Amino acid sequence: MEDTYRSLKVGYQGIPGAYSEEALVAFQSAAEPVSYRTLPDLFAALSEGLVDRAFVPVENSQAGSVVEAYDLMLDHRVTILAEWIQPIHHYLLGIDGASPSDVERVFSHPQALAQTSAFIRQAGLDTEPYYDTAGAAQMVAERGDRRLAAVASRLAGERYGLSVLAEGIQTASDNATRFFLLGPGVYQYSPTASPDDRAGKTSLVFSVAHRPGALVRALSCFSREQVNLERLESRPSRRKPWEYMFFTDADGYADEVNVRAALRELTRLNPFVRVLGSYPAADRPATAADSERAS
Repeated sequence: MEDTYRSLKVGYQGIPGAYSEEALVAFQSAAEPVSYRTLPDLFAALSEGLVDRAFVPVENSQAGSVVEAYDLMLDHRVTILAEWIQPIHHYLLGIDGASPSDVERVFSHPQALAQTSAFIRQAGLDTEPYYDTAGAAQMVAERGDRRLAAVASRLAGERYGLSVLAEGIQTASDNATRFFLLGPGVYQYSPTASPDDRAGKTSLVFSVAHRPGALVRALSCFSREQVNLERLESRPSRRKPWEYMFFTDADGYADEVNVRAALRELTRLNPFVRVLGSYPAADRPATAADSERAS
């Protein structure tokens, strides 16, 4: 696996020190990370062949889906090749010599601010959204103002010379973010070979006709074939007002008999179906609830 990624350029959103870079290194340290300021920049780079792969956050266990990422997957010809779940630990970072009592305003990506809202509210801090967690850390370092702080990773603090004023400030101790590794081109059906026999997952998006029971009929395609759906989320299609697309993750690879049958029937019934990828399911990190059950 290391050799597979050694010569690949993998793009991520954010400047060096972003959580996405931290997760990418944990996922595959042999890849060459390439930073892009925004998700649209990253998807454009993949489409133009400037990077071989894109590593994209799609969902947080507490704050929910990164809706921009799903919209961009519809707008671009991409395929999900793998998924990764990264535990997220947030830090309050300030300039050297500052103390927590000095801080008045906190900058970070809206997702990070949402994931640390309990700490921020209890501390009585004002917040200001920023395009990126590491970008917020870099900005705080450049301003050199004790009253300003950033919510970001420890890696970002080390990169930009900031001090840790508080650690583990995420509201949920088992906070984690799900990432997709994307490749160029739309998904092509082919026999799936998992090198370590891991269970598979298939991500897809579909629309339904404006008829009573249309969504129920679509979902019945999976229940009849005993295919479990892990999530279902609707998004405006952006192609026609008041039309919606449904994103879902199905257990199993797309070439498994029951999954293939469900997808065939779904395609027969509905005007639009697109498989985004079929890939080995990522291992889920242990949670506090798991520890309680084990004890």
